[in-house]
Amino acid sequence: MEKELEDFINIIEGFESLLLSEQIDTFAYFVLINKKNDGFIAKDIALCFDFLHLKPHTNIPSYLSSNSKDKNSKFIKKNGKYYIQRTFKLKLDDRFGAPVLPTKVTSDFFPIDLLLNTRGYLVIVANQALASYNNGIYDGCSVLTRKLIEILIIECFEKYSIEKLIKKPDGSFCFLSDLIAELLKDPKWNITRNARQAFPKIKKIGDLSAHNRRYIACKADLDTIKDDLRIAIGELIYLIDYPNWK
Repeated sequence: MEKELEDFINIIEGFESLLLSEQIDTFAYFVLINKKNDGFIAKDIALCFDFLHLKPHTNIPSYLSSNSKDKNSKFIKKNGKYYIQRTFKLKLDDRFGAPVLPTKVTSDFFPIDLLLNTRGYLVIVANQALASYNNGIYDGCSVLTRKLIEILIIECFEKYSIEKLIKKPDGSFCFLSDLIAELLKDPKWNITRNARQAFPKIKKIGDLSAHNRRYIACKADLDTIKDDLRIAIGELIYLIDYPNWK
């Protein structure tokens, strides 16, 4: 998280000179939008100050509480967690730069149409993977494809409110190997044989590109998992059923 937070803060001009209250707002946006956490608590914001070695707001809980009292407040509080009010989020989008969906990328690696009616951030990751494939950036494509599968597996568990099965004691999500193992062992999903064979292949190529310094992916490597990838993506999206996930 530290590096992601550093990268996020580095693109915000004059962050250190912001008011402490504005820094809290920034960290709330980072935790919810960039880290995609399901809500946040005061401790999450305090950790951001700590990671960046910044003097924290004198009373973060009080600030969050006082700014979640009515419909025009910055935040809303539900089930012990805070969320950014929609109108305030739009203002933060303007300040930090709302992510812009790239133009639809066509590729024979996997059909982008599989991601229709899912989530905008999934389309972004998929388009980046396809653009990398088209431009010969095969290691980048491998890692992005791995990320896409990882997100879909997590959201499969979140859809059915059983994400605790794939979280570590500290609340962070398990590594992809454990995510796949948990997905395949639970009979409720009824994962097909082809998909069961596909997940490890996709993970292996993504791992090699991400972690093996002497491995350089080439087009032939990715082409070997085309069919597997289409099956895996399609099956996860079917299980999640995004149109009916509010």
